[in-house]
Amino acid sequence: MATSLIGQQLGKYNVVDLIGRGGMATVYKGYQPEIERSVAIKVLPPHPGQDSSYVERFRQEARTIARLQHPHIMPLYDYGDENGILYLVSPLMEGGSLSDRIRKGPLSLDETAVMLRQIGSALDYAHRHGVIHRDIKPDNVLLDREGHALLTDFGIAKIVEGTANLTATGGVIGTPAYMSPEQAQGLAVDYRSDLYSLGVVVFEMLTGKEPFDADTPMRVVMQHITAPVPHLSESVINAAPQLDEVLLQALAKEPERRFQSAIEFIDAFNRAVQGHEPLIVPTGQRRAAAPTISPTVGDPLPALATSRLRDTMAVSPTTNPLILLGGFTVIAVLIVVVLLILTNRSPAPGVTEATLSIEATTAPTQVAAAVTSVPAVPVFGRASFSASAAPGDTINLRVEGVSPAPIGSSYTAWLVNTDDDTVLRVGDLRTDALGSGQLSYTDDSGAMLFALYNAVALTLEEGQTDAPQGAIVYSGSVPREITQALNALLVDTSIPAGDKPAYSGSLYDGALNEATIGRQHSGLAAGATTVGGMHTHAEHTINILNGTQEDYDGDGRGSNPGRGYGVRFFLDHIVQDLDAAVSADGTSRSLQSQIELIRVCINNANNWTDQIVELESQVVASDSLESVQPQLVESTELAAALIEGVDLNGNGQVDPFEGECGLEQISVYGTSVSNMDIVAGPLTTSNP
Repeated sequence: MATSLIGQQLGKYNVVDLIGRGGMATVYKGYQPEIERSVAIKVLPPHPGQDSSYVERFRQEARTIARLQHPHIMPLYDYGDENGILYLVSPLMEGGSLSDRIRKGPLSLDETAVMLRQIGSALDYAHRHGVIHRDIKPDNVLLDREGHALLTDFGIAKIVEGTANLTATGGVIGTPAYMSPEQAQGLAVDYRSDLYSLGVVVFEMLTGKEPFDADTPMRVVMQHITAPVPHLSESVINAAPQLDEVLLQALAKEPERRFQSAIEFIDAFNRAVQGHEPLIVPTGQRRAAAPTISPTVGDPLPALATSRLRDTMAVSPTTNPLILLGGFTVIAVLIVVVLLILTNRSPAPGVTEATLSIEATTAPTQVAAAVTSVPAVPVFGRASFSASAAPGDTINLRVEGVSPAPIGSSYTAWLVNTDDDTVLRVGDLRTDALGSGQLSYTDDSGAMLFALYNAVALTLEEGQTDAPQGAIVYSGSVPREITQALNALLVDTSIPAGDKPAYSGSLYDGALNEATIGRQHSGLAAGATTVGGMHTHAEHTINILNGTQEDYDGDGRGSNPGRGYGVRFFLDHIVQDLDAAVSADGTSRSLQSQIELIRVCINNANNWTDQIVELESQVVASDSLESVQPQLVESTELAAALIEGVDLNGNGQVDPFEGECGLEQISVYGTSVSNMDIVAGPLTTSNP
């Protein structure tokens, strides 16, 4: 995009600075004044002949990206179309990219294993949901302040392909240095193309350089298609032969000869790092069960089961020469595009914060803040809460890559309150040969489990026990302040209310009750047949929402049919509790991000409340039913939005976006705040 947008406004975001410009997008630093938040705004380039089908494809892909909810996938805050400018809004990352980290030097085996597990788990999740990335590379892996990897730019390559067919696949959009052979030839691609690119990234993490290097992008692409994979031993001293075998399979020319899932790749790499020989199974078959070993408590325990094929071919014997020739033609066109990108690419001077990666074939135009030296902790699964009969009465536990339990033992899952050490047995967790397993438990009494327990533990037990007897091998937790805030939000609290009786109950129920009564009276004002009746119910609406008892209609008395607290009374107390929870020791960035979703809904609710009060104030000041009909209609619509939210972007659901979620979604996202990552080792006071 040739014209800078700095100083302009896209939707609710002020564009304040240029972060970088690449072939597929321009990235700006934005600011959202409503909640005083800096964001990253990725603006897509104008599409030749941009029409409704292109915009629809953009919206469809943006909705797909928004639905990808994974700890290592960059969340999408918002997206929009402002006067033909298509843009995506995401968090502003401050830890740099994986590319920045590699430029500091090759990663150790342990660091590479952590990165592969995080990136691979994100890819596996996306692939299971039918989403192919198409442009895996270090620039598209961003790091938070704690060094955790977040995979970004899902769907960007597909949007920019420019085909009118919304379901089309393939094409040559991508980055030559990381492009799979089939993608380079312009053939249709599937998830295994992403796995090839991931193999290139792993090679680069270990060696500090890409496996194929040439003086032109076209020659690099040709090497991906025809050249044998270089051995690690050529770049890494004392490289284990097992690692060479893993990368040979990851970078096989034919998709069917590669790993058939990211989890297989992760398992094979972990096994090679541990010095075990990968198992050989025929292509397309599931892996055999791995040998059972005894885990060491407190140490990371990578899964052992894996598979590989020893041989890879430099050129596929089944490649059609005509297709290959056609691929060369496509590549030639690609090179022109690449050269144009390199010619037009310009950095943003003085940029110190990193954000969404920029698609291009060269190094990023800006260097992020120094990557933290704190190593990322391997994540082996997730404990999440959901609703069966009541919110939060169910816990769902999922693990991947845990070590097999020794013979005679099994994993037992427990919920734990770290304040008083009370425990609740969730059940036995059975895992397969890959170390994957799932377990679900629902409390019969409908208790909100996340408000009672702030940790989960997996112990090795021999037989049925009512209390933990064995060692804690895996665990997850959140600070106790989180569960205390959620208890006040969704279960019960007692707070003073000035000249009103002290409030007892959940803050969520209090806000919802006031909003519901206010909605009723807003509707009564809209349906009134006399000016007096309209004034009466408009006054009621204002006083209910504000928690006041003012005389607005001039009849000599102020009336409030609500409970007298007002919506903002409860929302302010929720914010206070969340602030205390966020500032507690051990509150991770992932928890802060989840709490931010509640804040967005609260901000929406406060804004809508203020707008309703303003509209009803205009109504109560009018002596004509007809003249304030637009205000009455809008007020009733906002009163509904205050409770239910609004599907503003038309994706079929109410998201935690500005202008979308309302009070009802506070309960939904509040339930998710206590979700915990599962890591190796005993309980700590925080969730890493």
